[in-house]
Amino acid sequence: MLLALAYGNFVRQVSYAWQHNEEYSFGILIPPMVAYLIWKRRHRISNTVTSTWFPGLLLATMGCGLQVLASRSGTLLASGVALIVTIAGVSGYLWGKQRLALIAGPVVLLILMVPLPSYAVGEVSWYLQSAASTLSGAILGFLGVPVYQDGNLLRLSNYVLEVKQACSGSRSIFALLALACAIGLIMNEKYWARILLVIVAPFLALGANVMRIVGTGLIATEWGSLVANESLHQALGIAVFLIAVLGLLGMQNLLRWVSCKNA
Repeated sequence: MLLALAYGNFVRQVSYAWQHNEEYSFGILIPPMVAYLIWKRRHRISNTVTSTWFPGLLLATMGCGLQVLASRSGTLLASGVALIVTIAGVSGYLWGKQRLALIAGPVVLLILMVPLPSYAVGEVSWYLQSAASTLSGAILGFLGVPVYQDGNLLRLSNYVLEVKQACSGSRSIFALLALACAIGLIMNEKYWARILLVIVAPFLALGANVMRIVGTGLIATEWGSLVANESLHQALGIAVFLIAVLGLLGMQNLLRWVSCKNA
């Protein structure tokens, strides 16, 4: 009840962002994913001894204090950190340090459901736009398509393709990072394999987005304004994201094979 009172406004704001900001529409999947990861560890959790860990009470108090400061400043990210610290403190106090260690990894993933500050998203999107435009222009030129890059504009012979902020791939990167973190917690491989999987995820998302832009450019070269069709744009977006997910799963299998070979 106290947690609901303390974090009720935070949950409402985050839920609003999930519904109205496409960058974070995947955020609604994070809490069920965290619950599933904890459920996967249920046997290990049940085999540990329940005990009171008094430092957990201090941790929970610190989390609540941070939430008060975050509420005054209106910083959602700070509220997300506060929520994680509070949950960790309450869990540790009620169930003990051993059980806290088992659920800590999944609980930390809750931070991925919280929208980043708009200025941070803007910076990331700008760099991604620039990188995607440059790479796409280079690949189109390599494929023999006449193209001139003018900032985030790719000027083709019969069409001007604009790489907008929505096409920067930032939403794919955030979603793929969340998936990579979840897979990393499920994997039984060594820590270096899990960390490498998370590092690779943004590059896979960027590569998939470049594929979409290049594909759009090739279609525009042949059929011009057909690429303005919203349904085609969305279909390409879904297709390349699925390719990125398959690439992530393939990377997981490769890391598993390398990890077993070096065991």
